[in-house]
Amino acid sequence: MTGDLPTPRRRARARLDRPTGRELAALALATGLVFWPAGDARASGIDAPWVTSGTSGPTTSDAAAVFWNPAALAGVERPELLLGAGLIVGHATHKRERRGTYQTPDTLEFKLPLDPANVDPGKTGPAEEVSTTPIAPTGNAFFAFPTIPNRLTLGVGLYVPYAAALSFPDGAQRWQLQQAFIVASSLTLAAGVKATEQLSLGAGVSYVGGLAELSKVQDFAGLKEFHDGLDYLKQDNDFGPTTPSELRELDVLARPISLKQALSHGASFHVGLAFNPNEDLRFGLTYQHSTAMRYKGKFAIDMNHPFFTQDLAEQGLRYKPLVEGDAELSFTLPKRLTAGVGYRVNDKLSVDGLVSYVLYSDIDAFVVKASSPDLAQPKLGITDRVTVTLPRRWNDTLWLEAGAKYRLSEALLATASVGYQSPASPDSTIDVASPDNHRLIGDVGGVLTVSDHVSLSADVRVQGILPRTVTDSDYDLGNGTYTLLLTTVGGHLKVVF
Repeated sequence: MTGDLPTPRRRARARLDRPTGRELAALALATGLVFWPAGDARASGIDAPWVTSGTSGPTTSDAAAVFWNPAALAGVERPELLLGAGLIVGHATHKRERRGTYQTPDTLEFKLPLDPANVDPGKTGPAEEVSTTPIAPTGNAFFAFPTIPNRLTLGVGLYVPYAAALSFPDGAQRWQLQQAFIVASSLTLAAGVKATEQLSLGAGVSYVGGLAELSKVQDFAGLKEFHDGLDYLKQDNDFGPTTPSELRELDVLARPISLKQALSHGASFHVGLAFNPNEDLRFGLTYQHSTAMRYKGKFAIDMNHPFFTQDLAEQGLRYKPLVEGDAELSFTLPKRLTAGVGYRVNDKLSVDGLVSYVLYSDIDAFVVKASSPDLAQPKLGITDRVTVTLPRRWNDTLWLEAGAKYRLSEALLATASVGYQSPASPDSTIDVASPDNHRLIGDVGGVLTVSDHVSLSADVRVQGILPRTVTDSDYDLGNGTYTLLLTTVGGHLKVVF
C-alpha cells in the first residue's frame, strides 16, 4: 500500500512505503484520543501539604484523630469541634534539557536511521525555563463525641489528603503537561474504644470523592497503538512507547488533548492502636488502606489542523475541529503505615515524632479508557472503546517528622517541627507532571487559649524539594532540572463543649 503523506509545509521524506493520508489520520485519531497525562496522579507530590494543625498527630487525642489515628479518639473526654482553613501557595519550575536527536517538526520519518538532512539543530540542549505559582484554598472539619465516657468515642471528619494543581505556560514541557488539577477528599466516620486503661483500638471508614482535569499535547509517535496500526497496514516503523527521540515531537502527530470534569467515587478504611504506658509516654500505630480511584469525565482532542480538517477532504474524510467523548482515568491511592511516639518532658515541654511508610510501589500502572463513536474504525478493526495501560515504576517512600510543643504561658503554646520525605519517581519516569525529589519540611505555629471552651491555632508549613537534575530519563522525555516549593498558611478553631 502506498500513498503520499501531506504535511503543512512540505511532504514527508520517509524512505519506505506509507499508508494513505486517510488511513494514517484515521489511525492517529483512533489511537491518540486516550492519552492525556494520566501520570499526573503521581508519586509523593500528590500528598496534600497540609491536612491538620501542628498540634495534631498519631499520638494526639483530639478530633483530628479521625484522620491521624482513630484509636486516639478514645482519649477525647468531651465533645470537640475542630474547623480549619488555609491557603496553599506553590512555586514549581522546570528547565528541560534535550539530550537526544530530533528530526525537524514538519518531517515524518517512520524508521531509523534518521536522514541527516532532517535533523533539527535547534532541538538540543537547555530549553527556556517554565514556571508556575499555583494558589489554592484548603480546609477541614472534624467532630468527636464521647458516647460512653472513658470508653468509646465516635468521630467524623471531612478533609483533603491528596491534591495536585499545576498550570504551566506553553513551552518545551507541553508534551508532558500543560495543566493538571487532581483532588481526592475524604468523608470519614471513625470510632475509638479503650480496651484497657493503657491500650485503645480504633477504626474508620471513608468515602473518597475526587475531581480531575488534565491537559497536554499528545505525541502520537509514542503510542503502541499507533505502531501496531501501521504494522496492520504493512508499514514497518519504530513508533511506540520505546520510540527514540528522533521520531518524536512532529507537528503532524502533535494534538492537544484534555480530560475535563472527571469525578471519582471510592471507599477506604483505616485502623489504629494507641498505647499509653504512663501519663507521659504515648505510642500510636495506623494502617491506611489503598483506595481505587476511577475518574469519569469527558475528553476532548483538538483536531483543528489542515492535515485532519482539509487535506483529506478530496479522499472523502474530514474530521471535526474538536472531537469529544467519554473518558475514565483509573489509579490507586497507596497504602501507608504510620507510627508515632510522644513524650511529655515536663509541664512546659513535650516532644513527638512520626514515621510513615507509603507503598507507592503498589501503583504499577494507570489505566485509561475512552469511548466515542469517532473512535470506531471498522477497516482497521478498532471499536468505539479503547483501553490503554500506562506502566509506572515508582518506589515506596518514607516520611519522617519530629516536633516539639512548648508552653509559653497559660494561654499560649508554641509548636515547631521538621521533616523529610523521600521521592517516589525514579529518573527513568520523572517528568514535569511529577516534580519529585527529596523533600524537606518545616512547620511553626502556635495555639491561643481563649477560654475553657475555645482555642485558636495558626501554622505556617513549608515544603521544598531539593533541586533535581535528570539526565537518564527514558527516551529523553524528562531530562532537565526541577524545583518545587509549597508554603501553607492555615488556622484552626477548636471548640470543646
